[in-house]
Amino acid sequence: MAHNASSLDKIDSFHNWKHGLLEQIDAYRHWLSETQMASEDMLNRLVRASEALQKDELTIAFVGEFSRGKTELINALLLSDFQQRILPSKAGRTTMCPTELFYDRVRDTSYLRLLPIESRRLNLTISEMKEKVDLWNEFSIENDHPETMAAVLQKVAEVVSVEESEARALGFSGSSLERDPVNPEKVLIPRWRHAELSFKHPLLEQGLRILDTPGLNALGSEPELTVSMIPNAQAVVFMLSADAGVTASDMQMWTDHIAKT
Repeated sequence: MAHNASSLDKIDSFHNWKHGLLEQIDAYRHWLSETQMASEDMLNRLVRASEALQKDELTIAFVGEFSRGKTELINALLLSDFQQRILPSKAGRTTMCPTELFYDRVRDTSYLRLLPIESRRLNLTISEMKEKVDLWNEFSIENDHPETMAAVLQKVAEVVSVEESEARALGFSGSSLERDPVNPEKVLIPRWRHAELSFKHPLLEQGLRILDTPGLNALGSEPELTVSMIPNAQAVVFMLSADAGVTASDMQMWTDHIAKT
């Protein structure tokens, strides 16, 4: 696969730098141990530093309003080998919940995990819920079958029709609610609160993690996105529409959520 040189090549450089640093820490730890020039506590600290570095990831957050091309760009960056869109990015329904793309190097497998929107009733952060496997719906993914994989990933665009009172109880404001065209007395909300996509790809295997976010409504209703996830990213790609230019909602997103990070 011919990766989009420049920026993506830097990820390879980051991986190589991290690998080299790990080798130096390991060599230094063995030298200290052999020469008995370090305490047990110092050696343990070096071990913990190596483990932390191995788990360290380079996170890029894609942020912007709906229909700004975030998911389409991710498709182009990571999934162009399939010669088709894998993540839903057509006009209309696109990514409806924050989606993290990475590779699970512990389980060494590809899958899609989805957190039901009803989990908002629990007094837990998304970080805490990631440790509770029973709260998530998981679907296996076969990298060699792009049509099947694309069908599974369409789930991140799913919505559910609920009473407006239910939507408000789940944290959705009246201004952001979309009426159900089939049943106008109800409104449409995302079926899922958060998605995790473990996907076998050379860049993801090297520690790249991508955060694909929905529009302004998601940032406003998911505080953890703006309090921890986006601020902790090493890079934020803020996307605008070439046709519409900078809109009022773009400016609100920038001022309220991005400029402060």
